[in-house]
Amino acid sequence: MIYRPSPWKFITFAFGQGISGIGFWMQKAAFGWLAWELTHSPFAVGAVALAEPVATILSAPLAGVMTDRHEPFRLIATTQSLLIVAPLVTLLVHVLGLLSFPVVLLLALADSLAQTFNQPVKSTVIGSLAGPGLLSQAIATNSIAVNTARMIGPALAGIIMVQTGSTLLVFAGAALAFAAVLLVIFALRRDLRSSRKSVPPEEKIPLGEDIRAGFDYIAQTPRIARLFALALIFSLLGRPFTELFPAIAGQVFNSGPELLSAFMSAQGAGALFGALIMLRKRGEDRILKITFGAGLIMSLALIPFSLTDIKWIAVALVGVAGLGHVTCNIGMQSLVQLQTDAAFRGRIVSLYWLIFRGAAPISAAIIGVLASWVPLNILIGSGAALCAIGIAALAAYRRA
Repeated sequence: MIYRPSPWKFITFAFGQGISGIGFWMQKAAFGWLAWELTHSPFAVGAVALAEPVATILSAPLAGVMTDRHEPFRLIATTQSLLIVAPLVTLLVHVLGLLSFPVVLLLALADSLAQTFNQPVKSTVIGSLAGPGLLSQAIATNSIAVNTARMIGPALAGIIMVQTGSTLLVFAGAALAFAAVLLVIFALRRDLRSSRKSVPPEEKIPLGEDIRAGFDYIAQTPRIARLFALALIFSLLGRPFTELFPAIAGQVFNSGPELLSAFMSAQGAGALFGALIMLRKRGEDRILKITFGAGLIMSLALIPFSLTDIKWIAVALVGVAGLGHVTCNIGMQSLVQLQTDAAFRGRIVSLYWLIFRGAAPISAAIIGVLASWVPLNILIGSGAALCAIGIAALAAYRRA
């Protein structure tokens, strides 16, 4: 059977990812707020955020190899099913009265492991369903769905937590959302099975060699290495503000889950607008320029955000930062997939997500520790300024 890419196929898949995204952002808000509620410590919030990079560092290279080796339908159905485990276990320990900060940290780690294996196959499936001619539009379409979920999920979680005083229903909703996506995956099973076949056993090389080949490919491909340098600067110095929203809402603004929800929803609104901008078909050079510009927009918005004590101004600036954040991410994702050989795409995409998802929480955890001596908003603003300088320097190096 010859696979034929179609816009309707990746639009259907994006719809499913939007549903999953609602569950993800509900759960993310609930985990962050549970950490703050149980400890009232920025360090605890940063430690929960640290679960993500730990899981990513441990498993992302292997997840990339699995994506390159295996047929997409079976792999994505399995990893999507695993996402249901963390919210269900959280519900159980919540009901049994066993919830504590160490338990929250362990559950966040388990969820991050499942997300790490789900992310590369999900990203490459988008490209397979669209084909190279529609890749950037497919990633933007998926981003619209995910960032619509970014607005709905935190807002819904905030309403539930404020009205009930509990996170119990938030985790129940997340589990239902993750389960519902399996219906979309099974509806597309024929397309997913025919888009790429598993690597035959006789053609497989040892796992360690396959993993090392991915790193070697980045080092030996300058245009990919440059994108990874941008992702590292972006994720270490600018993006950590998203991981620290609970602490910013609680410590800097002395507020509660309603402001946390407003921050996350504003970021989602800005991200949605950025994704709409990226729906237009563009060449690789134009995408590259937009990507660098968007990274600067995010960094420059965070500097006044770190200086204001007026809530509505802070929320508005988070929206601008969200626009730059997701536009830069869509650009980097598109270029990584467009400029990578098909045989390495799963590994390179997985290593990209290792940087994008792993570096920011590590930085957030460090900021959480430093916040015991330096005001949190000053740390965020300083990181944003360094991010802007780094992106500008890398752009100048690219033109040299």
